[in-house]
Amino acid sequence: MTWLAWRQFRIPAIAGAVCLAALLGALLLTWWQVRDLAVSTGYTGCTGEDCGSAASSFLHEIEQSVANRVQLAGIAASFGLPALVGVFWGAPTVAHELESGTYRIAWSQTVSRRRWMLVKLSIGGLAAALVAGALSLALTSWAQPIDDAHATLAHAHLITPLVFPSRGVVPIGYATLAFAIGVTVGLMLRKTLAAMAVTLVLVVATQVGAVELRPLIAQPVHRITTVTTESILEVETYHDVVVRLGAFPSETDSWELSNTIVITPGGPEYRGPTNQEKCTPECREWLGTQGLLQEERYVPARRFWLVQWRELGVLLTLTAALSLISLWWIRRRPA
Repeated sequence: MTWLAWRQFRIPAIAGAVCLAALLGALLLTWWQVRDLAVSTGYTGCTGEDCGSAASSFLHEIEQSVANRVQLAGIAASFGLPALVGVFWGAPTVAHELESGTYRIAWSQTVSRRRWMLVKLSIGGLAAALVAGALSLALTSWAQPIDDAHATLAHAHLITPLVFPSRGVVPIGYATLAFAIGVTVGLMLRKTLAAMAVTLVLVVATQVGAVELRPLIAQPVHRITTVTTESILEVETYHDVVVRLGAFPSETDSWELSNTIVITPGGPEYRGPTNQEKCTPECREWLGTQGLLQEERYVPARRFWLVQWRELGVLLTLTAALSLISLWWIRRRPA
């Protein structure tokens, strides 16, 4: 049964391996370019205050190079991989056999429904995990100098929604979950094209929903501090109404969820009134003496790996749940 399942899965697996090899080849070709730019800009081996300017120069050179386009392609591939796995690997795996009736051959050869489903889930899920893991490992290693430079400049980089799903172990969870979604949908709909369409919608919805739910996993910091003249970032007033009032974040390398100026904790955003005689030309000094509060919610960059492992745990739990549903459904579904 395992050999037969692999034979049926070999064409999608080969196609995935070819795409992965192409992207890994691009990363390999630009590997030394990234390292050479780090050396030529003085970032590699820098110490003390010199690292700030060297990191800035290094990132500027990266933005002008081919390596930047490769990095964007890698991030795009990380986001697109779950959808491709779910649509082209997961959905047809069971739906095509149920639609064409070829499943009867296996079921008539003393192979139980549960074993048939378990083998398909295992082979496809393992292949998805291997591809996602290889891509994430290569991209994370390739981009290490770039990520370090952002950390040197205290940029919010790794923890942000754009970069976070393309690094570490989380891509493995998204790929395996996408495959399980495809298999489950295909099992229930029994139509390949319909299953592919529904799977695409569900996988994309999962990725979008993860951005909204990630703060719950990350347990963001809730911080309230008194606003001072030095902490005010921008001020814009119209007559005696504050149109815009912003303050510098407490931790610049964090994923900022909210940053507002209020009068009381949890209250509405401050909008005035202001003292027109003392608010010329900007109001910074006067606002800094009004006892206003800066209320922030953010995820610190130091929690990157904590959030990675927590999110992977959630994704693998959902994958296991969908797999159990599929195993339960296949035993009760009429042939």
